[in-house]
Parts: sequence; C-alpha cells; structure tokens
Amino acid sequence: MYLWRRRVNSASLSAEELFALAPGRVAITQVHGQRRAVVEVCCRTKNEVREWQRRLGGRSERLAAGWEKKYLAAARLAPLRIGRRLRVVSDAGGGLPNELVIPAAGAFGTGEHATTAMCLRLLEEVSRGRSLGWRMLDVGTGTGILALAARRLGAVAALGLDNDPRAVAHARANARMNKIGAVKFVRQDFLRWKPEARFDFVAANLFSELLIAAVPVFRRSLGTNGRLILSGILRAQADEVIQQFSRCGFALLEIRRRGKWVALLLARKS
Repeated sequence: MYLWRRRVNSASLSAEELFALAPGRVAITQVHGQRRAVVEVCCRTKNEVREWQRRLGGRSERLAAGWEKKYLAAARLAPLRIGRRLRVVSDAGGGLPNELVIPAAGAFGTGEHATTAMCLRLLEEVSRGRSLGWRMLDVGTGTGILALAARRLGAVAALGLDNDPRAVAHARANARMNKIGAVKFVRQDFLRWKPEARFDFVAANLFSELLIAAVPVFRRSLGTNGRLILSGILRAQADEVIQQFSRCGFALLEIRRRGKWVALLLARKS
C-alpha cells in the first residue's frame, strides 16, 4: 500500500471530487485558522499513487508492513452510549436501529469530544417523550453527527448547515452510510442565513464568539417551545455567553461542564 500526500489551498479544494475519486480512502486535515490543508489518499498500487502525483503533484511513500492493523487498532473507538436510545460507533456493527456509525477517520468530529458528547446527551434527554413530528437544526454540522442522531432519536426531519464544503461532503457520506433519509446538509454561512421555518431543537457546537454573533439567527430559528443546545464554550467564556443570550431573550435551563468545556441548554423566554 502507498500514501499520496499534498498540501493545498483549502479555498480551492473540492472535497466532493476527491471523495468520488477515492471513496473511503481520503483524509483531509486542516488546522483551524489556516488557509492550507493536507490531503492524503491511500493507494493500493504503485501505478495508482504515481497517477495521483502525475495529475496533482505532491509526494508519496510506501506504507510499512502491518500498517493497516496498527492504524485500525488506534482509530477504532469504544462505542459511545447516549442514554438508552443511541449508540455511536466508529465502524459498522450489527446495523442496530439505535446505532449510528461515524468513522473514526472523519476529520470533523466523531462524538468522543467532550463538546459533541454533551450535545448528544442533552439532545437525547430533551427529546424523550417529545411528540412525533419534531424537527432539528444542526449548526456547524461537521460530520452531521447531531442531525443524524436526531433522526435516530425520532426527529421527522433534520437540517445541517456548515460553511465548509468538506464538512458537508462528510455529513452527506455519513447519511448514506447509515441509510438515514429526511436529513439535508447544506453549505451555508449561518450568520447570513434566513430560516424559512422554525425548529423544535437547535444545536450549535461552535466557538463562543460565533455563538454570540449568531444570537439573532437563533431567535429566528427556534420555535416557541423549542430548546437550544450550545457547546464549544470554554469555562472562562461561559458567563459572557449566558449573559449575552439572556439579554437577547433566552432563559438558561441547564449548564453542564466537562473538563475545560461547557454546554448550555436554553429556551426562549415567554
């Protein structure tokens, strides 16, 4: 096996095309705030890796014997249990109705991070007993894990928004892999988005500055009796986020802490 690698300008990167050319064998890594990303493709033959170099430049290397076993052992994560109704796994298991497969190689979050895990658990809890027909909005969707989890937990429909085309491509691929319908992933700058309808649950796992900037859009997106789940908030920034949302008509229902991270559950004030 061989590995092709190249550093590219993320603005010119077409994730959809890469995933189509080498489905399941592409990894894209980018550090937040940097314009360039590293693209890696696992190639089966020397001719294949040479073709990637001929077409796109970059570098290649031959993988050491036993690389796959070592990689899979490191990448495979223990199942993440979300209450009694959902289990997130990194590779296909028994195809259970309450199982959600998010590959560990995904570059946009698999559920094990504290912020994502807190969002998932809050969503599972607040959606218990909710009458059929509820709808979910996932802002900054990444792998689509929250929108897909909502469908597993009973949402009649879910919408995931992200301004990164690679994230949207990952989310759509995960929806297909899990055979989940009635979920839509769209490339969209949330700060400029104008919702056409309101949602019963809105979740956003973003930096505090973005959450505060998006308060007006959250108000337009959330239904009267809906719930807003926020995370990606550092403990030192939690008070400021709570104060800003309170000033703009939201009531804090619950706060959760895990390590240096905080998650909030809010509702619109009556």
